[in-house]
Amino acid sequence: MEFTKDNILVNVNVKDKIELFHYIAKYAKDKSIVSNESELVEAFLEREEEVSTGLQESFAIPHAKADFIKIPTVLFLKLSHPIEWETFDGQPVSNVFSLLVPSENKGTLHLEMISKIATSLLEEEFINSVKNSSDIDELEKQIKKAMEGAY
Repeated sequence: MEFTKDNILVNVNVKDKIELFHYIAKYAKDKSIVSNESELVEAFLEREEEVSTGLQESFAIPHAKADFIKIPTVLFLKLSHPIEWETFDGQPVSNVFSLLVPSENKGTLHLEMISKIATSLLEEEFINSVKNSSDIDELEKQIKKAMEGAY
């Protein structure tokens, strides 16, 4: 799975999680990553009901696995202002990795994707480089490094 600049969205202006999920779903539909926007929003909401995907240090990893997802994709969204989210440190979220996984890849690929991002989010260098940059080239470099398991 290739991570490109197209997968980085900065200055995303949303007021809450629901609006963010709709924003991601519209983007994914426009890019032909998913075949159905509303089903993606519903999949995110169902996942959040199980357990929050909010982490700490302003990060969240909402994800969905479903048949309507056509291409395994990682999106990174930097929000223009933090939004409320249930997180480990009780802080709002402003950096979002969204993982979209076709049903046929829900085992190994999904686990590999989430593991690489989550492991990188334990590394101070990665956290700081992503939190403190809005430069798409720099973000692409750091996230590609994370996706390759280099942290």
